[in-house]
Amino acid sequence: MYELKDKELIFVFTGPNGAGRRTVAQMSGSTLGMKQVLSYTTRPPRSSEVDGQDYHFVSREQFAAAEANNEFIEVVEIDGNRYGIKEKDVAQMLQKHGAIYLILNRYGAEMLKKIYGDRVIRIFIYADRDTVMRREQERGDSPELINRYMSHYDEEMAYKDSCEHAFENLDLAHTVFDLTKTLDDNYLHRNLLDLD
Repeated sequence: MYELKDKELIFVFTGPNGAGRRTVAQMSGSTLGMKQVLSYTTRPPRSSEVDGQDYHFVSREQFAAAEANNEFIEVVEIDGNRYGIKEKDVAQMLQKHGAIYLILNRYGAEMLKKIYGDRVIRIFIYADRDTVMRREQERGDSPELINRYMSHYDEEMAYKDSCEHAFENLDLAHTVFDLTKTLDDNYLHRNLLDLD
């Protein structure tokens, strides 16, 4: 297992599906000069998703082979699809960039926290149930998919108090500004321009 060095940090964006955690994470990561480590998944891409940008989309056989080689730090199954993070991806990105981020559900966030302890900072991004449903509809998710995501909403929300930080994402620009300022002030100390 990769041993994190001084100043190496892993930020994990989590929260209910549809709350905007991916958009917030990517905008914050870009502002702070952090790189994302992508998960591997056996689920098919959504219409808006791109292989190598949102996830590494792989076949069940490819996933099983990587799992048999012990390449994954963690593997979870959700609604019949498998998700995993490769240890070598985390190690290489940390060595190259010092601070990285991942976008994970609560199981993945919890798993990384157990492995890497204080070096993992969990950031919970959330919105109320109606906002989440509206965003999923606007994204073009099918009613079946929305129902499946919403069936996990309450259990995802219950994870909020376990995370180091929580941000309600109603206004994207405000959320990203507050979040990048919090991460910079508390962890990264990159002295971003203070626009207050």
